[in-house]
Amino acid sequence: MPIFHAIVLGITQGLTEFVPVSSSGHLELIPWLFQWNHFAGDSRMENTFDVALHLGTLSGLLVCLWTDVQLYARAGLGALVGRQPWNTDAKIGWLLLLSSVPAAIAATLFESFLLKQSGRVGIIAIGLAVFGLLLWLVDRQERTTRSFHDFSGRDALKIGVAQSLALLPGVSRSGITITAARMIGYDRPRAARLAFLMGIPIIAGAGVHRWYGVLSDGLPAGMWPALIAGTLTAAVTGSLALRFTLRWVQSHSYFGFAMYRLAIAAGVIVVLYTR
Repeated sequence: MPIFHAIVLGITQGLTEFVPVSSSGHLELIPWLFQWNHFAGDSRMENTFDVALHLGTLSGLLVCLWTDVQLYARAGLGALVGRQPWNTDAKIGWLLLLSSVPAAIAATLFESFLLKQSGRVGIIAIGLAVFGLLLWLVDRQERTTRSFHDFSGRDALKIGVAQSLALLPGVSRSGITITAARMIGYDRPRAARLAFLMGIPIIAGAGVHRWYGVLSDGLPAGMWPALIAGTLTAAVTGSLALRFTLRWVQSHSYFGFAMYRLAIAAGVIVVLYTR
């Protein structure tokens, strides 16, 4: 893979992982649009590169939300070993882990099927449009504002089940979790922060699982430069995109993201029928 292509895909991953527009969909659409064929059907090489990009965005996520990560991790572990009381922070820490269970189960059961769907551009366009429209419809409704102190096991499971839908191409993990959080009463800033925190265990778990497969098979020769370039650009741009989103939703709705998704879906359909 050319270094330039790796940088483009790293930037794509970083910019779209933490805004509700589907990073997986964009990572499929960019090579399709420009007719790049980096892996020539080699799923091992494609999986390796995908792992590198997600580790990059995970590092950006941890840097940006490190204060929250420390708070909930220390409280949760401290309560588990009896050094601290089971307070709200400890509860939130463990509920964030609980929220990843539905997606982990779904990925285990349907991984082979879902991998076959990821390359189907028409399905990506449908996912972008349908779930972008859903985000807009839910976001425009006024609901009772819930705080993090109200975060419950029921909330974690509801949003976790919604998060599992992000395994489908074009849905967007952050988008569907924000939609679910808004639906049950969290305001825009809290919904975004909750979605990003919930992403840490699922992204880390998926990265560890896939990296184990990469190490078992051995790293393909000649991929180090592309891996490093993609990882670094994904980390930097992911951190910037996350900070932008957290600031944006303080005073703006998710309408712009929804319209962007609809526009991209329409563009994909046009290209499909004219190419």
